[in-house]
Order: sequence, then C-alpha cells, then structure tokens
Amino acid sequence: MALAPGGLRARIRPLAPAAPINPPLGPYVNPGPDDFAAATSFSARDRVVLTSYFYWYDVYSGAHLTNADGSDALTDHPPTLTGFSYKSTAWHRQQLLDMMAAGIDVLLPVYWGEPSQRLPGVPVAGQPWSFAGLPPLVTARAELLAQGMQPPRIGMFYDTSTLEHNAAGRRIDLTTDYGRRWFYESIRDFFSLIPLRDWAMIEDRPIVFLYAAGFAAAHDQTCIDYVRQEFARDFGGRDPYIVREISWNVRADNTYAWGGAISLKNPGVGALGPGYDHSAVPGREPLVVPRENGAFFERNWIRFLRRPSNLVHIETWNEYHEGTDIAASREYGRQYIELNRKFVDLFKAGIKPPRPTGPFSEARSVDVQLGPTNDVRGLTQFEFADGATRPAEAGGSPCRETAPTVHAGRYVYFQIDDSFKWTDDMLVDVEVEYFDAGTGTFRLEYDGPDPNAPFNGAYTASRTQVTLGQSGQWKTAKFRLLEARFLNSQNGGADFRIAVQAPSLKVRRVTVSRLGVPAEAGQQRPAWQQDFGEPLDSVWARAGASGDFFRATDGLLRVEPSPTGTAWLTAAVPAGGLLEAEVLARLRMVAPPDTAGSLGGVALGVNGAAGTGFVCRFRSGAAGQRGVELVGLDGTTGPAATFAWQPNTWYWLRLRHEPRPLSGGADLLARLWPADGETPEPAAWLAWWDYYPATPARHGFAGLATGPASPAVECDYWLLHAAGLPEITVRLPAAKPARPQLEPVGWSVATGLTLRLHGTADTSYAIDRSADLTHWDEQVVVTDAAGHATFVDPTAPQTPHRFYRGRVLVALPRAPSAKSQTERSA
Repeated sequence: MALAPGGLRARIRPLAPAAPINPPLGPYVNPGPDDFAAATSFSARDRVVLTSYFYWYDVYSGAHLTNADGSDALTDHPPTLTGFSYKSTAWHRQQLLDMMAAGIDVLLPVYWGEPSQRLPGVPVAGQPWSFAGLPPLVTARAELLAQGMQPPRIGMFYDTSTLEHNAAGRRIDLTTDYGRRWFYESIRDFFSLIPLRDWAMIEDRPIVFLYAAGFAAAHDQTCIDYVRQEFARDFGGRDPYIVREISWNVRADNTYAWGGAISLKNPGVGALGPGYDHSAVPGREPLVVPRENGAFFERNWIRFLRRPSNLVHIETWNEYHEGTDIAASREYGRQYIELNRKFVDLFKAGIKPPRPTGPFSEARSVDVQLGPTNDVRGLTQFEFADGATRPAEAGGSPCRETAPTVHAGRYVYFQIDDSFKWTDDMLVDVEVEYFDAGTGTFRLEYDGPDPNAPFNGAYTASRTQVTLGQSGQWKTAKFRLLEARFLNSQNGGADFRIAVQAPSLKVRRVTVSRLGVPAEAGQQRPAWQQDFGEPLDSVWARAGASGDFFRATDGLLRVEPSPTGTAWLTAAVPAGGLLEAEVLARLRMVAPPDTAGSLGGVALGVNGAAGTGFVCRFRSGAAGQRGVELVGLDGTTGPAATFAWQPNTWYWLRLRHEPRPLSGGADLLARLWPADGETPEPAAWLAWWDYYPATPARHGFAGLATGPASPAVECDYWLLHAAGLPEITVRLPAAKPARPQLEPVGWSVATGLTLRLHGTADTSYAIDRSADLTHWDEQVVVTDAAGHATFVDPTAPQTPHRFYRGRVLVALPRAPSAKSQTERSA
C-alpha cells in the first residue's frame, strides 16, 4: 500500500523518546528543498527491477577474496582483479554501466554497517568497508549522470546478520530501546552517505530491504515504527518503503523471500536468480543448484512473467562466493547480463510468455513409480533436508518410505514437468498409492490459493486428509487440488509434497491427472489424427457444393460457409469407409453469426456418391439461442440441443456413430464442452439420435462439413477412432489463444482513438498501427481476466487515416527486443 510521506506515522502512537545515538556518519541529513527537487521516484504502478550489490571486495587487502588459510574464497570470479575494490570509483562505474546493460533499475548495496563498527574521529574513507565503499559508488553515479546517462538508483539492503555478528559481540534485541536505536542508526547512517538525488524511491519513499529476522534476539512492530518516526525527523518527513523478508513478523510495505537464486519466490516481490553453488565457502554443507547454461535462469524468469508482481529482485548481482552472480564473470562472460536484459524487456512490455511445450504438453497425467530406482514419467520425487526417503518393500511391492531427519516434519517432495502445466490455476487429481499400516495421518500440501498458508499459499493444505489403518494392504488415496499454481515454490523447487503425521509412510506410486483433457490423451489407441500443420494432402477429399470452403494454414483448418448448399471434406481412412467410428475435434466459431442458421461441424458415415451421412453442426438461433444439431446430408433432421457456446472460444466436440439394432437406442451421439484445460468432459451426451433400424445404417467416411450461415469455423485438431486402424499414441494440441478482435470504443480530438481488444484472458497481444499499410508501429498489451485490453492512440487525430491490426504473440523473443517475436495475424 502506497502512502504519502507522513501518512503512516499519523496512525502510529509516537514512541517514548530514546536515548541519544551516534551522530550521522555522512553529510546527507536534514535535506532542504533543493535536495528534494533533485530526487525522482518510481510510482507504485511502475515495474521495477532490483538487485543486491555486494561491494565488500578489495583486491589490495584480499578482503572477501581469500579465505583465512589463503585459499580462493570465490566460486565464480570477476573477469579481472585489476582495480577490483570497493574503494575504486572506476570499479563501481563499470558495475553501474553493466547494470544499465542488464536492465537493472535499482541496486541495493548489501550493507553491514552497524554502530559498534564505527571508528570515532576517523573520516568515512578510513572506516570499515560498509561505510567507506559508498562514497566511491556515489561519485561513480554522479559521473554517469553528468554524461547524460541514467544509471540505477540506490536503495538499501540491510544485512541484518549484523544484529548477531557485530563488533560489540552481542545479539541485539529489537524490542528494547537499545535495540531499536541500534537498528535505526544502521539505516540512518546508510542514507546519510547517499544524496537524495541517488535514492531509489517508490512514491517518494526510499527503499529499504530487510534481510532475515532470525539474527535478532527478538523483534516486534516497535522497531519498524521507531525507524519510520526517526527517519522522518532526520530526512525531511520521508517515510521509508520497507520490504520485509518473509521471516519478519511485522507490518511493512511489501514482502520478499530470500532464496530466489535456488527457486522462484514471490510473496509480494518476486525473487529469482541464476542458480547456486557455495562450494568455495568453508564449513557449509554442499548445496548446488546447477545453472544449466542459463536454462535455470530463463525458466524462473518465464515462471515469474506468467504471474508477475511490479517489483522483482534479482538474487544477486555479484555474490561470487555463493555463485548467484549475474554480473560479468570469468566463468560466464556477459551471458547473464544479456539474458537478464532480454527478460527485463519482456517484463517492462507486459508480455506474458506462452506455456512451454515438451513431452507432457499433451498428456492427461504424469506419474512416478517409487522404488530403489524411481520410474519417472513427468513427475519427479526427490530428496530434501526435511523430505528424506529410503527404499523399502511392503505387500510384495517395492516402494519408498519416509526416513527420519533432524527436522520436525516428514515430507515426500514432488516436482511436475513444466510441459504438463497448462494454465495458471489448475484443477487436478492426485492419486497416492500407499501401504495402509501403522497409525497417523497424511495429506498433500501444494502451491495453491490459501493466502494464510506459508509463503503466500505455497503450502496450501489439501481438503482431504487420510488416516492410516491396520489393513496391511495397498490402498489409493485421491486428492482433488483446486487452483493449483505449481510454480515450484516449495523447498527444492517442489510443486507439492506429502505431509506425513505418522512414524512412517510407504508409497509406491503417485499420479497427477488433469481433468479438463480428453481421456485418450497420451494413450495408445487405434486411431488417426491430424493437426493441420501441413496443407491438406490427397487423403482428404472435397464433395458437395462447388467452391473451396476448406483451407489448412498455420495449424488451422478453416471451414468457410457455403451459401449454395452443403459441402464436406472427408478423409479416406480406412479406404473402405467405416460403420462404427468416433471423432474428437477441437473447434471454434471465428465471430458471432449475423443471422440465425446452421454453421459448420463434424461429419460421420459420409457417402459422397449417395449423398448420405450425418453432421453435428453448431447452430445460432433467432432469439440468441445457441446450440448444436444433428442432421443428415440427405436433408433429414435429427435432434438439437441448447448449448451457450461463445464465439472465438475453443470447444471439444465428440461425435460417435454406433448403430444399434434395437429401437430406442442411441445410434449417433454428440458431446460438447469447453477446451479450456479445466472443464472435465461431461458424462452425459448432449444430443443423440435413434435413426436405425427405422432407416438403413450409414456407412462411410469421417470429416467436416460446412453450413450455410456466417461465420467460419476453425478446427485445429481432428482424431478418428475406429477398430482396425493402426495403434498410435494420441497427441493432443496445446491450447491456442483466441484471435484478437478490435472494437473502437472512444474518439476525441484531445485523447485520440480508443480501441478495445477482445481475446483470451491473461494473454499477450500486439496492436499495430499504420498510416500506409507498409510501416507498422507495435504496442504490446496483456488482456485482463475477462480477455479485454485497452489501447489508446493519441496521434490518431493528426493523420487523415490510420489502420490497426491485432496479433497474438505466440513465442518469446530471441533477442532483447520484443520486435523479434513470431506472430500470428488476425
């Protein structure tokens, strides 16, 4: 929540006067009007990229470069050690230039300054590095400003480890008057060394990041209130914008979680990094998160862009000890500077990347068979500090069982392949095969919607809890997870875990199934499938009314209306035709029909020579009623059903032909449901027709047919099931966003033209404008939850005419500029 300067203080009871503290170390206190006039600020709506800046290195003394035994203290290394020092203005200047190249808006010097470190009567340049390193940074930024550049602004990263590790040798209690003074003096001294012109601010409030709370002996809200009160007194009424690490049990302006270099975190401020490796740090347990040649960093940026916050913290700029650096290095060159800039440009443009594709994009389920060696199919079980397991056997089956650890909880951690994650909020069933023995309970904890669960819902508890019994048998527990996000937000990058409240639990298989995908996805079936990625080949034959009503381009088969009569496109598979068959197709109507009538649809049992067969067609009624109808190609009419389908929206249509010899049995059946990845296929048929044996059974081919009414129908997938066809693995396509529709909604000479784009919710589109249909300017927009976005062209009144077009952005840029995106025009 953004507040005007002094707004929060007005609601805080003033604290009792504190004992005097040391005078400010730097000169920039009690600022005047000229100081405020030179300052700039981000708004609360701006998208801001921050990074923690470790400036403690000094090649001349070896500080933070070598260990006590003389060994190398760094995992990664700067490109050169020449001038590599916090004392060097030139070194700071190069870091600022590189941050500009990387798209960094705010650098957060990692500040270890604390009251007991200060050397009385010694100038700042002779003080310990936390103090002495800031004036050269300020000088470096002033040089760049003088050259007309806009280097990153400076906020504070308060490394609160000094609350425990300090020159005074005491652990600070922030609930005491002494502790509050210590806490504030550290913050005050930092800002006293930074001119207001250089401050990074949000709504005119200087940014302060607090590291973990656990270093303090105790803390409460009074330490934050005291900082606000005293800061305003020393800095012209300014109220700091305090970002707490999630471990602080206080009210602040925003929240982040340390550890983004290991896995993406976003409790309010996003945190991400390139990987982690502290193997060079003495006395630590090994922990390595591989960089994967940049793939790990890219993957976490993409996950963040799927659900961004306005602030993102890159962890870190140059912490070479722990291998979390994205600065230039001997090991990686400028690779991560360039990668970061690429994704910062996407972030600033508001682009939401498409879902990644991979081996499980089209699968209905992923699973893992647990044992001495796990059999992994899109679902990985892994070990973690509080999630240890060991091989076991129960009831004649190999499995794994939970193992005791030094931690309180017992968990089994799982990670889902990214290609299986088809939407932001998923509806899934998780089945756990467990051995029913012993006492206790277990449930799932998943990255879900409960705002009161730890880490902003990362450990949302399942509604179902299972109680262990004494049956001594293998059982299956089913958990339905609502609004599952699966952003790898749990320990080790897990998407969910089994939380065990029992001495032990044996598990042999875990399966995750999505409910909004047809059951045959990823299965072996006798079938023939088409995704229309290539032009129609000789297998497809056209018949009926003359004209070219069927065109396959760019992964879509477009079925145009046929005003002169029915036309159909059939596939000669198998060559002799079929009696019993089933088609699953994904279709959408391109635009609302102008008048009532029948549209295109799916055909079965088509005999072109005899003019017989059936079509399940979409229909728009005169009174706005929409639905489907079953009709014969010979003019016979079957049942119709109401279904409120929407234009420009994908639907699954299943049509089954199975002639039954007894009257009263359904011979032709149709089912329709949204292809949104969430809606399960309904159990009931929407429409059915008993035509046999009253009339002869139809034998023929399957395909698609036109209707006489506008608009066109698009199909991007078509699957034929029939006995005798070769066995294939059914591959369903990834969801495609709706084609954009542009609607003018406002015009004035003062503001120009306002357009509204209609499309798929939370999807990136481009709106292009041109005066000559040759040169186009692009603006990227992202639709809201209703699928709408607004575009304003204030230059429209300045030209006699202007053209506009909308495009779906379907891929990530390969270079820093969003101009390189591949696209599909509408």
